[in-house]
Amino acid sequence: MPIHTTPLSQLTSADLQELLDGKAVENIRLEFKLLVPGKDETLKKLSSFANTFGGFMVIGAKADSADGRIEDLPGVDEEASYRQKIVQWCFDGASPPLTVEVSDPIPAPSGNGKFCYVISVTESDVAPHFLNGRKGIWVRADEFSARFEAHLADENELRHLLDRRKLITERRELLLDRARKRFDTYVARTHTDYGGNRTTVGSLLELCIVPRFPARQLCQQEELDSRIKENWIRWRGVMFPDPGKEILSQHESAIVLSPARALSIFEVNAWGMFYYVVRVDEDHNAMRGIYVRQFVGYLLLFLKHTGQVLKSLGYSGPLEIRIALDALLSVQWLDIQQGTWYSAKPGSELDNDVKFSLSTMREQLSDRPDAIVMELLRYVFFAVNWSDMVNSQQKLEKLIREGKEFNRW
Repeated sequence: MPIHTTPLSQLTSADLQELLDGKAVENIRLEFKLLVPGKDETLKKLSSFANTFGGFMVIGAKADSADGRIEDLPGVDEEASYRQKIVQWCFDGASPPLTVEVSDPIPAPSGNGKFCYVISVTESDVAPHFLNGRKGIWVRADEFSARFEAHLADENELRHLLDRRKLITERRELLLDRARKRFDTYVARTHTDYGGNRTTVGSLLELCIVPRFPARQLCQQEELDSRIKENWIRWRGVMFPDPGKEILSQHESAIVLSPARALSIFEVNAWGMFYYVVRVDEDHNAMRGIYVRQFVGYLLLFLKHTGQVLKSLGYSGPLEIRIALDALLSVQWLDIQQGTWYSAKPGSELDNDVKFSLSTMREQLSDRPDAIVMELLRYVFFAVNWSDMVNSQQKLEKLIREGKEFNRW
């Protein structure tokens, strides 16, 4: 059938007419709806597809009530902003959010001025998708009749879905663990004395941004080099990362060493994980510590860079952002008061390491990175006993401005 092989954006009235000519029957991957369903019905049907084998819902199609065979395509009235509405329902109404495609309004084959819509959902590797508000987990099944319909999952189906998701979440942890081992190997080469002993590395900022459920590779490994070279960002008068720098190829990943001048590393892999580490304590006018504006500048740079590359890869969906700060104990935080005069804040007095995470969407990362950086800064400065820096919106906005000034943006 055309709807299985033709991109939704290219579907025509003739493609829908083939459903009618072929006397298509509702099945585990296909459902017809005569009227535009409401939010609850839509989420129930779409989540059941995602939790089973994926499928298509054709709106504006009349089916026989006995066997589900299509009888007519009368269409429906055109719905304003229907695609945006469905996408928003699927984001707000399911956990994890459902990823769907919605066609443009397709003129009904009868030429009566009405339209049909087709919504597709792929089989989800991050199932089960729960409907929020205690509305359950739905699957496609024919346990009650000869027709496949949405039914609440039973115990065995739930176990199968949870095992499917477990593999994905384990992959996310393995990807981060591998990146950390690679950075440790790099540090061992550059911070080991002649006796084989590790020398002081200093305070480190580690930032990892990864799809919340890395179910499929976003690209082939050979594409990573070109993505890095094409998506550099102007930063402090240079390019980040420098397209002329050597790009190391490791399993599933491309890596740039020292992309941020100081001890640093950048890694991106085919699963869509971005990993940055940079040393953040330095000497500033005979004072050693973490320079606030530089720290904010790094966060702005890394998030902007990730959003730009992920967009070029075509990824759209939930992300997890993880931050780790190492070797913080008693390290000063430095802020400019006037001219080149720095004021020092003692920083963390008890915790040497800080780790936290937050969730966002790729669209938010690309369109509103400043808001995400503000949220990260709240976590950071409360963690190092400097809540006065971030206890108002005005102060957070001031930090963002100063970080951009440091980056020369």
